[in-house]
Amino acid sequence: MELKWRVLLAVGFGTYMATMDFNIVNVAMPTLSKEFDRSPDTVLWATLASNLVVTGLTLTAGRAGDLYGRKRLYVLGWVIFTTGMATAGFAQNIEQLIAFRFFQAIGVALAIANGNAIVTDAFPDNERGRALGTMGAIVGAGLMSGPIFGGFILNGLSWHWIFWLRVPIGVTAMAAAFIFIHEPKKDPSGQKLDIPGAIALFFALSGALLAVNRGDSWGWTSPVILGLFALSAVAIVTFLRIETRTASPIVSLPLFKIRTFSASVVALVLNFLGQSASIFLMPFYLVEIQGYSTAKTGLIISTVPLLMLLLSSASGYASDRWNFRYQTTIGTGLVMLGLLSLATLEMDTPVTGVVARLAIIGVGTSIFMAPNTSAIMGSVSRSMLGTASAATATSRNIGNAAGLAMSGAILVGVGSAAAGVGGVDAADLPADALLEGIQWSFLAAGGVTGLAVISTFFRGGERASAGQPGTAAGPLPAPEAAERVVAGGAHNEADQTITTRLKGQHSTRSRDPRFPL
Repeated sequence: MELKWRVLLAVGFGTYMATMDFNIVNVAMPTLSKEFDRSPDTVLWATLASNLVVTGLTLTAGRAGDLYGRKRLYVLGWVIFTTGMATAGFAQNIEQLIAFRFFQAIGVALAIANGNAIVTDAFPDNERGRALGTMGAIVGAGLMSGPIFGGFILNGLSWHWIFWLRVPIGVTAMAAAFIFIHEPKKDPSGQKLDIPGAIALFFALSGALLAVNRGDSWGWTSPVILGLFALSAVAIVTFLRIETRTASPIVSLPLFKIRTFSASVVALVLNFLGQSASIFLMPFYLVEIQGYSTAKTGLIISTVPLLMLLLSSASGYASDRWNFRYQTTIGTGLVMLGLLSLATLEMDTPVTGVVARLAIIGVGTSIFMAPNTSAIMGSVSRSMLGTASAATATSRNIGNAAGLAMSGAILVGVGSAAAGVGGVDAADLPADALLEGIQWSFLAAGGVTGLAVISTFFRGGERASAGQPGTAAGPLPAPEAAERVVAGGAHNEADQTITTRLKGQHSTRSRDPRFPL
């Protein structure tokens, strides 16, 4: 087996584990609530703490990989993840479990921030989409199998085993990464990680995520939620001030002047913002309105990850040969169509009609993800792959969190107005009012995804592709030291080359022809 495929196998194995972890613990929430005799709202923190850490640290972890070596950070991530998984099974109370999950999430952030970067670095440009498409299929497998494995484990064993049974798999993933992944050349500039910027970024992202996650429960106008939004706003301003002054920023702001990068990131956020509505709303529709069992509901909802598993590799293969813009536009268009079709659900919609609507979303997601991720990874220099990989993961988390908050607010707001009541949970709404809230939520989600369609269609390509494995593109120059000049005029979309002027030195790279002009 060629080295590049061994690298993909190693990273894919880890990606599967990390993706499955997000879902397998959710299945255990009712069991943990009974075991520790704590409310579901308290037990929820076992998952929420992990999400806060992953969202807040991923961009920093990606930058650290660029500076100090991606293999080193990736393997360290798996050491932390596996250790946290082993200790979580020994938790004696919910506070200990939350602490162990917090520690475990640090490892997840280190691993997922650098995974796509390692894969991109191992494959030539004309196979990048195929490799990242395979990663998308692995994500689908993890999303689908997490609840299934969790259910089987909890049916036959205690909750401890959802952690312990995965420890050998974590050790295997760690060993495979150590053996198969080769460390690329590290940043020769000697730059250090921007710790103040990392701290500000953590509070900015985790504060905003906590606010939108708990807004419904604590009240959107409560002092705590308003305080979290204020903290996040101050932290964002502080982060931007730090980033424009430091010689080694966590996120190089000139990256967002690269139209392909910025448009692809925006499309990713908007796509997941809309798509997360189906994850949140479908259980309400299937269980509360249709009266299906949780097992049948799980099977129906697995339509989307199943299609990701089946189609993502083919989508990636196609993206190596076709125009990124058209493929991603078709994909987001299908997701939008699927969400709008879910807005037409009725009380008695047959299961085949529900599955068909979800299948449209699954096909669209499969078509969109691989080329969009490949566009992000191919729009930056090889020395910035960790940052690009981390931006991809962070964009997904931000989109999901915002989408869940939006869907929940519309569902409760519209449903309560339709029922003529206020201050009730969605599950307590009458069926007709709940259905109206679901319909309007899907309509809004479809509208948001329509913005993603626009973003994908009008994307451009301002940077060269990442280059062949083994080449070093060099770090993106700091704003004060570099002037990006496009031949024939700045941001001229018809130009085929980009010249980077850095302290009197010039280098010209051909633009990836697959990027739309």
